[in-house]
Amino acid sequence: MDLVFHRYTSPFLLLDQVISAGSFSEFVTMIWNVTEEEKQWQYFLAKVFDKSFADFKESIKPQQPISKKELETTVKESMELMNSFIPE
Repeated sequence: MDLVFHRYTSPFLLLDQVISAGSFSEFVTMIWNVTEEEKQWQYFLAKVFDKSFADFKESIKPQQPISKKELETTVKESMELMNSFIPE
């Protein structure tokens, strides 16, 4: 909800209309994408000096999709790490 309140003073009417139109998922995706692009832009302005914004965005895209096997391995290793943690 913070993403919506950040952009709209009173988003409840808007959200009611989006939900009644059956496009809530698309709306959330759009808000998420716009917010992510703004974060990338702010980072670019503060930290990147040697390339254009388009080049920067291309450089932060994942180069190759992760395989199901790699994902399963990562999740398994993460769970093992969490299970080995014993709080005092």
